[in-house]
Amino acid sequence: MKLLTYFYKRVAFIFKKKINIDKEELTYQNLDELFTYYGTDKAKRVRNQYNKNLDIFIGHGYSKFYENHFNFLKNTNFNLLEIGTWFGASTASFCKFFPNAKIFGIDKNFKFKYKSKNINFIQCDISTKRGLEQLSNKIYGKKFKIIIDDGSHILTHIIKNIIIFTKYVERSGFYIIEDFNLPKYYKYLNDSNNKEIYIDEILKNIKQKKYFKSDILSKSEQKYLFETIEKIYVYKGNTKDSDIAFLKVK
Repeated sequence: MKLLTYFYKRVAFIFKKKINIDKEELTYQNLDELFTYYGTDKAKRVRNQYNKNLDIFIGHGYSKFYENHFNFLKNTNFNLLEIGTWFGASTASFCKFFPNAKIFGIDKNFKFKYKSKNINFIQCDISTKRGLEQLSNKIYGKKFKIIIDDGSHILTHIIKNIIIFTKYVERSGFYIIEDFNLPKYYKYLNDSNNKEIYIDEILKNIKQKKYFKSDILSKSEQKYLFETIEKIYVYKGNTKDSDIAFLKVK
């Protein structure tokens, strides 16, 4: 039954009419205006994309951090990978802001509603071995200037993604973790049975090249991160749970 449901959703998704953003001629001053236009909570202020009946609410306000780090890339050719796309609001925003970049989006759901010659949406569940194999086949041989983890926000998933995806980041590229303290604020996202430390502590240990106890990251994998991550920039956005980290790869 699950397999039939999956194939039904996949076929429906393939034939579902999507919004061609290549036909949209937008005038915008900055990335935040694009975030607001498409409706991602990365914006400073945006309507709730999960419940359109709610009033406008304050977003995370991540746009200024993205612009500060990546404004110089605006018209260059590079690959960007976004983990966790939902409807595709931020994917579409990045596609417009970086018109010469190739944007890859990953999500386990079939909700993505945009299309562009520069967008490649990949449906897969990267929390499973099969999903990771599917993804590996899709992006085989590719490196990315920017990889963004805005996925499940489950603690063990975030930790696993760090070691999996930093290997796909090109030299001097960035691995970004959005909302990384959510498992600390919302206990249902901490699925580690207290066997793993929180992401902010992991980031501090990587900075200090200090080994830590983990059932997920072996000592050799921690050593790899110590040697691979050159700098870590941590920022606070607009709300109590708006935490974002930019990990620069050597």
